Amino acid sequence: MILALALEMQAVPSGSVAAYADCLSSRINADPAMIDPPTELAARLAIHDAALKACADRRRAARPEDAAMLDRVDASTRKVLEDPASAEQVDGDLADEPQP
Repeated sequence: MILALALEMQAVPSGSVAAYADCLSSRINADPAMIDPPTELAARLAIHDAALKACADRRRAARPEDAAMLDRVDASTRKVLEDPASAEQVDGDLADEPQP
């Protein structure tokens, strides 16, 4: 019984995953270039890279078991910056208008 509980606890991401995701999101959104996001892919990815560096301490503080989830957070935020139009189609726009 204890072993099952221990295994279940390991499968649940820790709060550090959410804290890391919040850090990345905050850093990306706070970047002055995001007021009018650059059209060049390299410039958008530079914003992502800067956020990764700024949040590196939070990532290092996470449990080793959370590494896969942290990688997903990185990939997800990168994907949004790589193709913002596609992300908007999937997640909807901020206007919350019905999609045709």
